[in-house]
Amino acid sequence: MKIKKYIPHLMLLGAAAIWGFGFVAQDAIEGLGASTVVAVRNWIASIFLIIVITMLDRLTKNGRTLISKKGIDINRTELIGGVFCGVILASASVFQQIGIDTGTDGGKAAFITSLYVVLVPLYALFMKKRAPFNVWISVAIAAVGFYLLCIKESIGIAPSDIFVIICALIFPLHILVIDHYSPRCDGARLSLIQFITAGILMTVISLIVDGVTEPSLLFANLVPMLFLGIGSSGIAYTLQILGQNGPDPSVASIIMSLESVFGVLGTALILGSQLELREYIGCAIVFCAVVLSQLEFGKKKNTDTTEE
Repeated sequence: MKIKKYIPHLMLLGAAAIWGFGFVAQDAIEGLGASTVVAVRNWIASIFLIIVITMLDRLTKNGRTLISKKGIDINRTELIGGVFCGVILASASVFQQIGIDTGTDGGKAAFITSLYVVLVPLYALFMKKRAPFNVWISVAIAAVGFYLLCIKESIGIAPSDIFVIICALIFPLHILVIDHYSPRCDGARLSLIQFITAGILMTVISLIVDGVTEPSLLFANLVPMLFLGIGSSGIAYTLQILGQNGPDPSVASIIMSLESVFGVLGTALILGSQLELREYIGCAIVFCAVVLSQLEFGKKKNTDTTEE
């Protein structure tokens, strides 16, 4: 078994865990509009990544310096890819937040959003990327698991759900765009441009929709906003970009969909809520779907058993 092969998968798993626990932080925010929350978390993430990239350039001595007398060291691919990712990320995030703010239950929102795992292989067909048959089976199994995990009542479509459905339709585009650009550039710089783009876009929208936010409200929500900005955005989305440099986008989406599982577990651990039997079954089913998606069928075994 080659250990390096699974490093990207572990990065995606780490991103899913951070996003899952981020649901607790989202629930803790009070008094801020959806577009304001998305704008602030992206600016926090941008500042965090500027610091991280500057340190990495010095430690790794990669011949690059983010900010110098010559200007900002961002190449054309990182700029274009980051702008595309930022616009898509901002759009998906704000639709999800609006849906939750206007009445969609958190568990129901998690279920609807997680259905992007079904859409990724469908969207990928238009880019001439065919997912293996076991991935399609995994997607179907995961959808069943998400239903058991997230939906506690009969499901119907409420007006607020439309916003979350739009979010679920947009997120696969984010995954596929990252799949296209991440192998061609520095992942951290791509992520930085993504956050700056989303920050600018959502700041303009927040000023139009929410108006000028009182500084006292920002300070009151400082702790959850720092977690969302540094953790859920700065660290997790950067892990996503780095982790997607390898795995098939359909497989990556299934791993990242564990966000819902970690969200339920995080709520139970931090807020003390009790999990029902169907939720445990849902977690187990999603986990099985993830394992199935990692299996390779129809390939000859490599006789070289040397670990790297």
